[in-house]
Amino acid sequence: MLKAKWIWKKQENYNLYNQTIIARKIVRLKDIKQAEILITADSFYRLFINGEWINDGPCRAWPEHYQYDKIDVTSNLKTGENEIHVIAKYWGVGTFHNVCQQAGLLAQLKVTKEDGETQFFYTDQTWEVSDAKAWISNTPKVSIQMEPQEFYDSRFENSLDFSNAQILFDAEKGPWKDLHPRDVALLTKQSFPFKRILSANIVERKKDIHFCLPTARLVHPGLIEANHNISNACGMATLLQIEEAAQIKLELAGLRVSVDGQIREDGYYNLNPGIHLVLAFVSDVVGHRKEKILRFVNPPASLTLTNPINSNHENPWCWIPFPEYAKSGTDIKWGNWGADEQGNKFAENYLKDINSLLAHVTDINSFRTLLGDRVQNLSLRQMFVRDTNWQFTTRKVIADAIDLIANPAGLMFNNNEFTVIQTSPAGEIELVYDLGQQNCGYYDFELIADQGVEIDIYGIEFITQNGAIQHTRDNRNGMRYIAKTGVNKFTSLKRRSGRYIFITFRNQESPVKIRNFQLIESTYPANQIGSFQCNDSRLDKIWDISAHTLKLCMEDTFTDCPLYEQTLWVGDARNEAVFAFPVYGATDIAKRSIRLAGQSLERFPITGCQVPSAWECVLPAWSFLWGISVWDYYDYSGDKEFLKDTWHWVIQNLKGAESLLNNRGLFSAKMWNMFDWSGIDDGHKTVLHNSMLIVGATNAAIKSAEVLNDQKNLIWLKALRNRLSLNINKLWDDNRKAYIDSIHDDGKFSKSISQHTSFLSVLYDIVEPKNKDAAINNILNPPKEMIKVGAPFAMMYYYEALDKIGKEDEIIRSIYNSYLPMLEAGATTVWEIFPSSNYRPGEFPTRSHCHAWSSAPLYFLNRVILGIKPTAPGGKEFEISPRINGLTWAKGSVATINGSLEVSWKIDGNQLKVEVSAPDDVGAKFKKNDTHKPYKIKIEINGEQI
Repeated sequence: MLKAKWIWKKQENYNLYNQTIIARKIVRLKDIKQAEILITADSFYRLFINGEWINDGPCRAWPEHYQYDKIDVTSNLKTGENEIHVIAKYWGVGTFHNVCQQAGLLAQLKVTKEDGETQFFYTDQTWEVSDAKAWISNTPKVSIQMEPQEFYDSRFENSLDFSNAQILFDAEKGPWKDLHPRDVALLTKQSFPFKRILSANIVERKKDIHFCLPTARLVHPGLIEANHNISNACGMATLLQIEEAAQIKLELAGLRVSVDGQIREDGYYNLNPGIHLVLAFVSDVVGHRKEKILRFVNPPASLTLTNPINSNHENPWCWIPFPEYAKSGTDIKWGNWGADEQGNKFAENYLKDINSLLAHVTDINSFRTLLGDRVQNLSLRQMFVRDTNWQFTTRKVIADAIDLIANPAGLMFNNNEFTVIQTSPAGEIELVYDLGQQNCGYYDFELIADQGVEIDIYGIEFITQNGAIQHTRDNRNGMRYIAKTGVNKFTSLKRRSGRYIFITFRNQESPVKIRNFQLIESTYPANQIGSFQCNDSRLDKIWDISAHTLKLCMEDTFTDCPLYEQTLWVGDARNEAVFAFPVYGATDIAKRSIRLAGQSLERFPITGCQVPSAWECVLPAWSFLWGISVWDYYDYSGDKEFLKDTWHWVIQNLKGAESLLNNRGLFSAKMWNMFDWSGIDDGHKTVLHNSMLIVGATNAAIKSAEVLNDQKNLIWLKALRNRLSLNINKLWDDNRKAYIDSIHDDGKFSKSISQHTSFLSVLYDIVEPKNKDAAINNILNPPKEMIKVGAPFAMMYYYEALDKIGKEDEIIRSIYNSYLPMLEAGATTVWEIFPSSNYRPGEFPTRSHCHAWSSAPLYFLNRVILGIKPTAPGGKEFEISPRINGLTWAKGSVATINGSLEVSWKIDGNQLKVEVSAPDDVGAKFKKNDTHKPYKIKIEINGEQI
């Protein structure tokens, strides 16, 4: 039983944005035999014991099913005084990782003494707490998916004012229910140093005046959300004064601006000396970009800004709310954003209003007449957040700075040597380092500097061969650290990913010394059991970067990518679990991902698409793939108890899907009906791939029902499957020999056809026998007008269909064609989009360069070239049938629930020698295939000739 209390610093409001506290407790111990601590927080904690960093947490969880970490700390305690020290943060804003309730910290230490006596020390009013002012709170969010950006000012490290903690709730009586232990391994903390220095540059010292307005939080104070359908309707105004005629350049993001009633789309304004009214309104009134930006680019020195309502106010801007347009809604109903519950298009009406105001408000008098009743004055801290990202994304290299850097490689090593950075009157110094491969973790460094030196640290994934940098669009992938005088030591709180790290020194007036700058790698503790090698090193490299990508997308759950989102996307998790089972054998992370999605059924009619999350959204394809993932887990593990535990969710999910069938007997809902980044005609309620994926989920559920001997649901499931298949087949177009993509909301049939419906119909045994050959032809030889697979996510299901129809060699050909261009581009991880994809055109080949939904080679190279195929649940039996594919040898292993299964084969003249090593009690049978015909075959299983 938990005796601990939820605590925090005593304050009036426990929902403050981005608050950080330090909590501490001294405990006196002796005769320690064993000790464990239980700890959790809303939203983040970092635990230290006696100055040693123990863990970050908690793991993500729905507030209705909250979790605490359970950590053995026996070796961290000592006889005498011990300090428990916790940095705790409350985000106070919606993310894709949790649903904030309020600030709270809970911890309980249990110590068992040598004589068997137990002692408990737990959070209560005897703990001391203080605001941690060094962590600046008014920063923008990293992205819509993530928490606020990290900004640390070490000059405030000692500005602590400890007092007794405020008890908020008993353990079980707060808004965090069903408290139970973490059910997945703790993340790692591994030192990962830089591999080389890329460059040292002098970059332009920016003079811009930058304002970042957190519009959603201003319009909806206290609302915890991450939805698209949230109004950001507001504006701001200032008086700009210049002494001489000048051209003013404005850079905008999400705002529409007029100066004296003039709107310039290019942002350039030619102004005479005097006072000018600058009026700005939010233009994208709904959307995921919740901070809006206005920046004066390199303004004249004489430019001043003054509040138009109170010239003495410390904030030169006033805020203009539009409460009549302050609407909020969920994103479950897809595409009706910008309308209220009655369907009134408030976004369109708002835009009409602001465009009229921009045209008619031309001076201070018209401003007061037309907007005076709305205007409010807020403090600078209330109205704006401290955004540093723009200084990196607008960087301009002036010159090489290598002559200003002493020992540039020094900071790469953990010794007592420093890299010394001199100053330059021409600009600021930037160092660029390469980790050698993309990784994920915490920045950690030591430096000696003067007070007030600013160090910006930003990571990116990709630099082209001509040196172009791919900035992380819509993601502030970095932080700022402000130095105190003398020695500074710091480890960031935020896990970040990237390959190339840019370190920029600003406000520097004397040399800075920096040492042992490293990334502390933090991932799921992946134990690589599976392997693959062959005589084509290119396939080896594809397998290796796929495995590395998957590891970087394994945290307390599977995640989509380690940089942009770190989100448990339910469809991504299905792919990743299938890839991870034979490589890492990681069952706890798969179970946890399944369970979190199942719990979302308490909120949605079918499982949510990214969980747990403040984005209230459903992507039906992901919901149905979740059902398939439950069977995948049982098929790999043979864990019947988990299948029983999740069975009610499986049925509830399919019942929810059944309730959304239309009068044609097809799934029909105004939800996010995406399956692939390819251009499928999916912007309608009735999209055919959804119904096909329900059949796939129903097939999986039928197998589960048979294992569980649930005859009642088995009858219903078979009837549902047959009914759906019958109705799907009514949409086969005999003229085009394919299924149509969708039925439009006006009842018209889509003119679009795609590969996807053909390979799903074959994969899930939907297509009628008379049309099967045509469907297979669409898989192998799609006609020109047919939409092809666009992204590696959907390619997984294309490969599964090829495997099912005995076209495994086509999978290997596709892997060569799709992944070799990544290697040629220098990739160390696999990408979200294939290099050949034209669905997301742009300067760079993909958004995310590390996306584990693309790691299919891990699964299929071992399945096809090594020929390892499980034929019974629980890893009890395997078929071994390697396909040669032009190779001369291959070897590798897969992780089974019973141990490692290894296969090697080699061609020697006209002989094919195959060796198999299988765990005890695992059956392995060799099966010939057509690629073996030229050879005499020699088979050895567990040392015995077969």
